[in-house]
Amino acid sequence: MSDGLRRRLVAVGQWCFGDRPGLVLWLGLVCWFGLTWRVGFFIQDTYAMGNTLVALADGQLHVTELRYSLTFGSQPGLYQYQGRAYGRNYGMLALAVPLVWALETGATVVAPRLLLAGLWTGLGLALVTQVAEFDRFDRDRTRAVGSLLVALLFVASVLTATDLPADRLALAALQLSTMLAAATAGLVLYRLVDRFHGRRAGLAAGLALGIATPLGFWATLPKRHTVVATLVLGVVYAFAVSRTREGDAALRARAGAYALAGYITWIHAFEALFVVAVLAAVDLLTARDRSVRTLAVVGLVLLVASTPMLATNYAISGNPAQPPRLLPGIDYDAEFAPEQADPGSGPADGAGATPAGGGTPVRTETAAGGRTNTTTVGGGASPSETSSGTATGGAGGPAPPSPLDILGGAVGTVSAIAATVSAFAGEAIVGGLAVLTQPQRLWHTFVRSGTIPSVNYAKNGYEVIDLSVLEAMPLLGALVALPALVGRRLRSLDTPSLGAFDPRRLSAVRQTDLLVVSLAAVMTVAYLPRLPLFSTLTVRYLHPVFALGAYGVWRVPAVRAAVSDSRWAVGSYLGALAFALAVLVGGTVRLDLAVGEAVQYNALWNLAAATVCGAAVLGRTAGVDRISDRVVAVAVALPVGFASASLLLSALVYFRYGTYALDLVRVVADLLPAL
Repeated sequence: MSDGLRRRLVAVGQWCFGDRPGLVLWLGLVCWFGLTWRVGFFIQDTYAMGNTLVALADGQLHVTELRYSLTFGSQPGLYQYQGRAYGRNYGMLALAVPLVWALETGATVVAPRLLLAGLWTGLGLALVTQVAEFDRFDRDRTRAVGSLLVALLFVASVLTATDLPADRLALAALQLSTMLAAATAGLVLYRLVDRFHGRRAGLAAGLALGIATPLGFWATLPKRHTVVATLVLGVVYAFAVSRTREGDAALRARAGAYALAGYITWIHAFEALFVVAVLAAVDLLTARDRSVRTLAVVGLVLLVASTPMLATNYAISGNPAQPPRLLPGIDYDAEFAPEQADPGSGPADGAGATPAGGGTPVRTETAAGGRTNTTTVGGGASPSETSSGTATGGAGGPAPPSPLDILGGAVGTVSAIAATVSAFAGEAIVGGLAVLTQPQRLWHTFVRSGTIPSVNYAKNGYEVIDLSVLEAMPLLGALVALPALVGRRLRSLDTPSLGAFDPRRLSAVRQTDLLVVSLAAVMTVAYLPRLPLFSTLTVRYLHPVFALGAYGVWRVPAVRAAVSDSRWAVGSYLGALAFALAVLVGGTVRLDLAVGEAVQYNALWNLAAATVCGAAVLGRTAGVDRISDRVVAVAVALPVGFASASLLLSALVYFRYGTYALDLVRVVADLLPAL
């Protein structure tokens, strides 16, 4: 490799990962997620997402092949327009398309199961190589021992390998994309905390995000929430960088924040609306540069980043302001099978016709009157056709639009988007503010779940498997110290100068705090009307808020001081993890718990760990002499250990589905109790 190419690769690596610890963290998290990776369907929506990804990888937006289906008609998440079926979250699926191509290409040479095992092994060897470069390790011995362990795991997986159908590779690619996104979230949080508080705190924050929060739980479950949480963290990081730099470097970082926020529109426009609105408000409030040129640049970047969403909406429905979620959904009882037409007669109203592109008709049965409505998947009119079926353009078609027509169309699009925004966003915020006056509902959402009267557990087989925010992430107990820190800060301010408060004069870290608090508050309020709800498991609608909360935890000085002694912190975590596994596995077996009972038993221990953590951090913050940094380290390690144990048991004991990517893990799981 030439020196020039090597320098370019190093520059790209530094831009992506920051430094070697960042790369090690990212590789480590991907390998961690890979150990509990199950190729299968846990959430029913994944069927529609998998089929949409298959279509997207084939170069089309509409679904023509139902590669994945539990039963005929079990495809919630598909929508119809002019006879075609469409999915959603195209921005998320687009990230997985290259992975589909790569895995399917690799499967032409290697069996799919061995391909996944080899992929994990390659990442494991890369991790070992990078760890060996640290000064504190013996390079040759670390490489030898680490490589031997990875090779043994690979050989054991090969010897225990079972068959994996090649048609599951698109699903595997979708899961791999969210695993990479979750690992990237840990990397971004590391770089964000490192920027303000140093490498040790940054590594602890990034690692904890992957092994002690719901991001680790959902890493292999392909839902949009993980990708959106990663992008929201990216918005915060780019904003922070823009506040620590000057000139064009600051403008590039600032534009990057808007670019990431704009990309979220392609995944979920509803959440993107709040991210963009909060970012713009805080940015304008705190920015030193509010020139026309700067505002034009960030505005143009936001528009360009939103273009994929607008183009996708237009290609599907002809309306840039109408995402697929606003289209009529395909009936839950839709039957994805061809109609049987009379051989001697032509199709009536499209029934029984073979759609263009190889699709299959969708027969939707309605209960009322026993009528049958038929729509065609992969066929029907093109979105470019008018409602009367007359195609635009071509010979004899209408004349090209005039500039006034184009302007009028743009104004109409903006008006439609504004109407959509006011209808959905306004209703969500008003409803969320109303929920703030309902203490019992807030208690069940944020503190203790249990059996909630308003939740229909029939959807979960009457198993109480949904957790509250604090049960899902007990490390948030450390945030109880924030009011004390805020009060101390306010007392230190000069009271007469409060009236002359200028947000532009805040430090970069406090401006970033303002953005984080604003995003967390608005995104929480926007989803409160839907909570608590069945099958959210870890309140997944608040996934970005969990990531922002992790940043808040490491803004507490007592928490950062707890990891100042690395060996003590690591030892405390390993001890907490061993204790958590002992009490959780032992209690589950001894009490003979069902799935819902085991999850709630785990939740109670998580709450206890959160209480201990909160009490220790608050006491240290208040200056209690008996609470040393080492005591806080043990207290912080406790919820991290219990959360890690929850992730392991969820993968190996509580929720079993699909097939493990590494068959050796399946062998280990078979030795554990099954619920």
